[in-house]
Amino acid sequence: MYKKLIEYMTIALSIGGTLCLVAAAGAIDGGYKGIPMNDNWLACGVLTLLGITMFILSLYSQEMYKEQK
Repeated sequence: MYKKLIEYMTIALSIGGTLCLVAAAGAIDGGYKGIPMNDNWLACGVLTLLGITMFILSLYSQEMYKEQK
């Protein structure tokens, strides 16, 4: 049961990290014909750090999965 939970946590963290990095790129996406639309650098920084943290946690949970019997 615990091993299955770790497996699903790894998958969820990987998907969440990917979505955070995509959202970070979308936060600073340029506008149309030079008109800035989404120029939110704070959201980009926060989402980037959150995405990287989720990827690190997913790697950690993979190691926990390997150590389980």
